[in-house]
Amino acid sequence: MNVRPEIQVQLDALEEKLVHWVARVRHPAQFWPQFEVLAGEILDQCERSEREQVRAYIQSMLNRLAPELPPWR
Repeated sequence: MNVRPEIQVQLDALEEKLVHWVARVRHPAQFWPQFEVLAGEILDQCERSEREQVRAYIQSMLNRLAPELPPWR
């Protein structure tokens, strides 16, 4: 993926958190608020040219690590 290094670092951290959350959170209602804040902060820092690529990456991360969760908006 071709994004700035600081965005990639944040995506990697979000992925690490996602692994932990999926293993520990009992209900999606506990998961989504925190996830959406962190994902939103990353997207807010993206350049316009990065935004769709980062959104797609976050969605693929969810599909891969948490397929049982309802779709992210």
